[in-house]
Amino acid sequence: MNLTQHSYWNLRGHDNGDILSHTIQLFASQITPVDDKLIPIGEIKPVKGIPYDFLEPKEIGSQIHGLAGGYGINYVVDKNSGSSHFNKVAVVEDSVSGRKMELWSNQPGVQFYTSNMLKEVKGKNGFTYHQYAALCLETQGFPDSVNHPNFPSQIVNPGQTYKHFMVYRFTAH
Repeated sequence: MNLTQHSYWNLRGHDNGDILSHTIQLFASQITPVDDKLIPIGEIKPVKGIPYDFLEPKEIGSQIHGLAGGYGINYVVDKNSGSSHFNKVAVVEDSVSGRKMELWSNQPGVQFYTSNMLKEVKGKNGFTYHQYAALCLETQGFPDSVNHPNFPSQIVNPGQTYKHFMVYRFTAH
C-alpha cells in the first residue's frame, strides 16, 4: 500500500506565474534515482553537490535547468524531529506573497514534482497552466519498494493498519 496526495501548490496564487522563484528546503539528504521510465533503480544516493540538493533553502529554479525536464523524484526523508510520529519534510516560501508552507509526515519518502509535464491545461476560472506552474510534495513510501528489498516495505498484511499522516502548516508575513 502506498497512497499519496497529489496536490499542486503555487504560494503566489494559481494565476501569478511559476514556482521557479519559490524557495524550498527539503529535509532529505538522499534520493532514490530512477531509470529513463522514471522507475526507481533500487539505489539510494546522496544529494550533496548535485542539482537535487535542497538541504539548505534555495530557489527551485536555481538548479532545475541542469535536469531533464525538472524535478520528479523521491527523496528519502531524514529523521529530524525527535518525535516518533512526524518528521519535518519541507519548507516552501514565496517572497512576493510572503506565504510559507511547512510539511510534516510519518512517511519515509517525499516525491518532489515541479509540474514538468503540464502543458496548456485549463484550470480554475479558465486560467491556462503551463510547465512549472505549481509544485507537488507527495509524502509516500518509496516507489516500487515491492521490487527493492533494501527499500522500506509497503506491504500491509490482513489485520494490520496502514497510517499515513501529512500535516501542512501555512503562515504569512
